[in-house]
Parts: sequence; C-alpha cells; structure tokens
Amino acid sequence: MDNTLETHQIVSRSPHRRLMIPRGGLDRGAYSQPAHNQHLALLGEKGSSMLRKYLFWVTLFALLAMHPIAASANVLESATATMRCGCNRSTISVSAADLTVGTDYVINYTVKVTPISGPAITVSSQILFTATASIETVSAKIPLGGLLLGTYSLSGSAILASSGSTVTISFATNPLVCSTSTIGCLAKTSNSANFNGTAISGGSYVWFNSNFTGTGIPTKGATVTLTNSRISFTANGVNYNLAVPDSMIVFSSSATCSKVSFDAVNKEWDVTVPVSGSDEIFLSGLAFPVPAAGLPGGIQNVTWSGTFETGTSGISFQWKWGAAVYTSFSTNYNSLDVKPTHQSACSYNNGDHAGTPENAAYQSTVIGGGTGGGGSNFTGSWSGTMSVTPVCTQ
Repeated sequence: MDNTLETHQIVSRSPHRRLMIPRGGLDRGAYSQPAHNQHLALLGEKGSSMLRKYLFWVTLFALLAMHPIAASANVLESATATMRCGCNRSTISVSAADLTVGTDYVINYTVKVTPISGPAITVSSQILFTATASIETVSAKIPLGGLLLGTYSLSGSAILASSGSTVTISFATNPLVCSTSTIGCLAKTSNSANFNGTAISGGSYVWFNSNFTGTGIPTKGATVTLTNSRISFTANGVNYNLAVPDSMIVFSSSATCSKVSFDAVNKEWDVTVPVSGSDEIFLSGLAFPVPAAGLPGGIQNVTWSGTFETGTSGISFQWKWGAAVYTSFSTNYNSLDVKPTHQSACSYNNGDHAGTPENAAYQSTVIGGGTGGGGSNFTGSWSGTMSVTPVCTQ
C-alpha cells in the first residue's frame, strides 16, 4: 500500500517553489509529525510562513463562528415628566440610546397620580417614533384630564418595547399642588416702550424678555400663568405682531432656589421659584430673527401685551420688559441657559438680571440696539413697570 500523501500544489510567488498541502487537509492522524516536519522543510521558510498564516486565519474564523459578537441592545437612559393641573397640559420626555437609524420604536409609560385621600389616577400611554440618530430624546403630552383642588404624589415608569429597558420617571415637581380648580383670577395688561436710536442689522436677533415680582403670595404657594402674549410695533412701513410663548410660574413652598426651562411640546416657559420670590422673576422671552432689510433705530410704541391668570386671590404683579440685540442667537430656548431670577437662581451665582442668556457663546455677541447698549447689558434696559391685580371670579 502506498503511504505517500496525495497533495495539492499551491504555487508561490517564486516560479521555482510550490507549497504542497494534503488534499484532505492537515489531519493529525493521517499526517504525522515527521511527515509534517518533512513537508515544512520542502516548503521552505517563505512557504512555512504562508502555511502558518493560513492555519491562523482558519482557526480565527472558526472561533468567531462559534462565539458570535452580541449586538448592543436599545436602552432608555432617562424619563422626565412635567405634571400640570390643567386638562391635557402634562408632558413627558424620554431619552433612548443605541438606536438603529430608520427603525420604528415604541415607548410604553405609566404615570400614577395619587391624592392625599381618594383613589389614585393611573395613566398608561405610548410614544411612537422613528429613530433619526443613535441617541434621541422624544416628548409627548400625557393624556391626563384636569385635576381637582388638592395635593398629589407622583410616580411612574417607562419601558422600551424592543428591549425591555425600563427607567423610573423623574417629575419636575413632586408632590403636585393644584389650587386653581374653583377660582379664576384674570388680568389683561400691556406695557409700551421705545427702541433707542441704534439701527438693527438684518440677520441679527432681538431678545425680548420680561420679568415680574409678586405680592400677596401665600405660604402654601401659588401658580401664575401668562397667556395670549404678543409684541407689536411698526417699522419700515411693516406692522409686526409677534406671538410670544406662554409661561407658567410656580411659587413652590418646597423650592429653595429658582429654575427655568422651555417646554417645546406646549411651547411654554416653565419657571419654579421659592414662595419668597425675587425682585426679578423671569416672565417670558422671545428670540426674534431680524428680517434681511433690518430695523431702523428709534422705533416707537413697542407694546408687549398678555393675560395674567392665577387661582389665588389677593395677588398683585409688577412687570417690565427689555430688548437686547445679538448677532448670534438661538430659538432653541433651552440652549440659551436663561437666568430665572435676579437672586437665588439654582445654577447662577452672579448679579445678572433675570432673563439673561448665561450661555457665554451668545453673551459674547450682544451689541447695541433695541433697548440695550451692548457690553454687559444682556437683557436691554427696562421699560416702565406696570402694576396688575387680577380680578377673581368664582
């Protein structure tokens, strides 16, 4: 019997050298160590190197096939909710990561609203979205009806259906105090001022911002809103009537400092302040992109109007506004880092006025115009102060 191994010929780059590899592969039982050494000797140094590389890659691919690398799972990173007493005014925002762009996802969430006495209210709903990036934050309104007068504790969780990743919902205010169900106190108001003589170039922004202070706030706290707010003026023969975002200011008995954020879903400024308040509390703000033709200096009778509302009787407000001009600004209001109050702001221990954009990238672009002179005047000089006392109806 012929024990000679049948081989394949692999021609190397050298025309005088061939690599001899058994047809049935390198089987240890049929291919003894002496024969192995003999063949390596025949292959030469370069052939041996090529054979070792061949065996290395065959082994590596086999190991990878036996141990596939697991794909990363979609995960929820956080969930925050802002609950309100009014009908369908509560919102939730959820952040997810490790998403696949173009894939549809479902976030299921449950919010439990528990009064001091009586049965709890449980709301379960979904957020449906298609990923446009690997990391996304999505928002939605919570389908919750109006709440009765009282105090409510809040709890809840959110789960990403595709992976089961779950997070606990964090609430902006917890407990939630509702005190506006039986009394409505309203006051329409307007406040006019003139722009200074500096012309405003097209492509820049006017940062309209207002602030107020309140008197008669009870120790248990109160909620104040500004709605239907507009800024009107005439320039270059054009009548401007600008819609200003609504705002909700909560005087909280549990707050120790002030904060503000912009709710992009409801297009509303949300401000929380201690019951003691401040001499300047941010009321609302609007970033107005100046048309390409620009605006002239000296615009007269720029009027800011709106409606104050509260559920607490005996409260009065004093409010004013300013307008600063920036060459670079943003209508993504949360990126501005607006200072919520003159004093006792949670994140800003400085002397800047309420309404100041604390983002240094924007501060560095403030110039003269509107009611401001540039420099360190980030809000513009103030208009006159308007006093308002809402009239209450049962």
